[in-house]
This record gives sequence, structure tokens and C-alpha cells, in this order.
Amino acid sequence: MVTLVLALNLAHLFQTSSYEKYPYRIRFCWWGAEENNMYGSFYHVEQANITNVEGNRLEDYALVLNFDMLASINYIFGIYEGISLPDGVSPAVKNATVKISQIFRDWFDKELLPWDHRAFISSDHVPFLVAGIVCGGTFSGADDTKTLEQKNRYDKMLIHGYGGTAGTKYDPCYHRACDTIENINLFAYETMVKSAAHVLETLARTPNLKLWLYTS
Repeated sequence: MVTLVLALNLAHLFQTSSYEKYPYRIRFCWWGAEENNMYGSFYHVEQANITNVEGNRLEDYALVLNFDMLASINYIFGIYEGISLPDGVSPAVKNATVKISQIFRDWFDKELLPWDHRAFISSDHVPFLVAGIVCGGTFSGADDTKTLEQKNRYDKMLIHGYGGTAGTKYDPCYHRACDTIENINLFAYETMVKSAAHVLETLARTPNLKLWLYTS
């Protein structure tokens, strides 16, 4: 849903004469079979590795932003952190991922919002990381449990009561029948959309983006 919101709003902005166009192509993707070993995103990367069509080649990707679960009912504002990546990921990709996460952190700090480091989970960014493409993103939590420290910290920085419930899963309906459109936290959703839009805009207007990302 977040990806669609970003795509529609960006399309609207590009239709106005006052909005300066990006120097880079922005591709919005929805992957199939994420729960089945990320079949869709792995297939996409495999095809990008063998095509010669400019714009569709893997080498044409500067980075990938993944927004998988951003409105968990007992949410956290989790930011994927590159230092958690395994040794098989190149140092250049790790460093670039840290740069992306810093943009997210700076935005949450500026807005006086809490946030948490999150190790990269098994999601559709994995095939790109394996292929040497830097990734970033946010994650509001799945079946892990919110700690008392998190609850108190979020309550302190937000309106009291917005810290959620300690000792309860971030999303008790994760992979269950109750995971419907009603099972979202609207405040978390709106906040995550804003953070995603900010990072997208920042990266899309960074001169020499690949050079900035992949050099220390």
C-alpha cells in the first residue's frame, strides 16, 4: 500500500510544471511469492542479470528501498541497519546501506520521533543484496515482542499511550486470518509513508548517487 501511495503521488507531482524532475529513473515494484522463498524478486534479479535492455539491467540499479510491513498494530519505527549484514555482503554495500539508514535516522530525529535499529529480515531485498546492490528501508515489526524499554521510550517521545503494549507481538495477526485492512496502526502508517517519501526525495536528488553510495 505504501509503495502505491508513493507511486501515485510522485506521478501527480511529475505532472505539475513546478516540480523538478529527478535525474534518475524510479521503479516501483510489487513482488510475487515473497513468502515462498522470495521467488518473485529472485526471478527479477536473475532476469536483470542476463538482459541487455538498458534500464532493465542489474547494473542500472543504484539501490533498492524495501517497505515490507509499515503499519503493525503494536508498531516500532524500525530502520534497517547495514552493520548487521553478514560477511558475505561486500564492505562497499554495507557502508552504502549505513548511509541510507542515516537518512532515515536523521528524519526521525528531526521529527522528534523514536526509532529502532533493525537487522535485515528475510524479505525481497535479499536477492539484491546478494547481487551486490545496496538496500535500505523500514519495518514496523512482525512476530517479535515489544519490550518494556521500547514501550516506555515511545511513550516518552510520543503522546502517552502511543508506546503500545510491552510483552505483546508487534503484529499479533502476522500470518493469521485476522491480518486484514483493519489490522493496521494509522499513526504508524502515516509516519512511515512520510519517512519513505523523504528518503526517496533525498536520494533521487543526490548528485552522482552511485558514487556517493559506493565510496567511503
